[in-house]
Amino acid sequence: MRFKLLASGVGTILLLFPFSLLLPFITGLVYREPVLELSMAYLLPALFSFFIGLLLTAYGGRADRVAQDMRHVEALAVVALTWIIVAVIGSLPFMVINTLPNFVDAFFESMSGFTTTGSSVIVEIDGLPRSILLWRALTQWLGGLGIIVLMVAIFSMLLGGTKAGRLLMKGEVPGFASEKMVPRIRDTAKILWGIYGMITVLQIVLLVLLGVSLYDSVCHTFTTLSTGGYGTHTESIGYFKTYAWAPVIELVFVVFMILGSVNFLLHYNFLKGNFRSYFRDAEFKVYIFILLTLWSIVALDLAINNIYAPVEAVRASIFNVTSIYSTCGYATEDFNQWPPLSRFIMIVAMLMGGMTGSTSGAIKTARFIIAFKAVSRSLRRIGHPRSLLSIRVGKVIFSDDIARGVGVFIFAYLSMFIFSSFIMTLVGLDLISAISSVATTMGGVGPGLGMVGPSLNFGSINVPGKLILSFLMWFGRLELITGIVLFLPSSYRS
Repeated sequence: MRFKLLASGVGTILLLFPFSLLLPFITGLVYREPVLELSMAYLLPALFSFFIGLLLTAYGGRADRVAQDMRHVEALAVVALTWIIVAVIGSLPFMVINTLPNFVDAFFESMSGFTTTGSSVIVEIDGLPRSILLWRALTQWLGGLGIIVLMVAIFSMLLGGTKAGRLLMKGEVPGFASEKMVPRIRDTAKILWGIYGMITVLQIVLLVLLGVSLYDSVCHTFTTLSTGGYGTHTESIGYFKTYAWAPVIELVFVVFMILGSVNFLLHYNFLKGNFRSYFRDAEFKVYIFILLTLWSIVALDLAINNIYAPVEAVRASIFNVTSIYSTCGYATEDFNQWPPLSRFIMIVAMLMGGMTGSTSGAIKTARFIIAFKAVSRSLRRIGHPRSLLSIRVGKVIFSDDIARGVGVFIFAYLSMFIFSSFIMTLVGLDLISAISSVATTMGGVGPGLGMVGPSLNFGSINVPGKLILSFLMWFGRLELITGIVLFLPSSYRS
């Protein structure tokens, strides 16, 4: 691994990252927050990021000269390192404004934002400065399709042209390796962010028309499409229950959470005029089928146990199951108090996640489909050992190498989940809290069960536990392998 190339790649990103800190600074000025505090909270971190970027690029040299033959492992390392550094810089506003004076808490909140996890250590959200709440939301919006994708759209040529840009996209966007929208990687990244921006504007407009303030509409839109789940109120989306159009507002959130958890390639095809693209996609059909099934099971369970009236049971089930399955993490109800079956369904949903090529986290629907097909083929071969059976999903035939890779990923994911749950019990969590805290942070969901339920937060977890969960967010957002690269000695050999 060539460290000058890594320095050049990471440094170039850090040179551009400061622009993201300008929006919360301007928001603070609009809402008349102290100028000195705003400058220290946003402008100083921006200058710090720019200075570090200058140092790294000075050491690494011009990216267009050193990155022409970027290797896969080096691209993954750039993505993994950038995510950690950006989370550290993103924690500074929380500390300066004294929202979270402890670095570990601030780092947890920042990592949770950029990884679109939505787990929080802040007890009271209402009353916080508008600029810091916008910054929380913006970290998730940027992390939704990935800071790396945004940067690739701007400077892929500086990082070695098309090849390096494509490698960075593969390290950042799950499912990107299978298909691309257009031949040029910069154009692909621009299209992704164009679609992302278009849907963002649409949700903001709809929420404003339904009576939600412009500020709340922007912040919640940033965290809906990104399937992040940070809100501007302690009650999360439950805050809007008193609004005249509350059911419609919840429906808007449900629709856009689903849009965020669907492969953006399908959105692209739809916008090109292929209106049947969704229902021709095997993964989409399975995803929607599972979602409808989970809605039905939870709604029935809540109604039978008299938790809600039938209509309210359906409403609560649709919103909260969608939120967890899409890995968004909003809540309108405290599902920590639901019957055992419904809580079990919520944990399962935390592990499953949305579609590949979406903003959601966790294992993803496509991997479960391929694993199921591979197991089915193995069972069929018992009776017909010489038969040539392929793994077909829709019109796509997957090779044995892909099937093995999916199996390895699921095994690695579940192994890390089990081991990390055990570690969390050692740092003081009860079994349910430990299991759900790991499931929700690895999957990028947000709330869990037990002491990290939707009506509570992660503030009561000790420092070692918060650090463990912070890096689980990082591993989960980067699909495990991208993060593991940094810990493999073989990666550093020439």
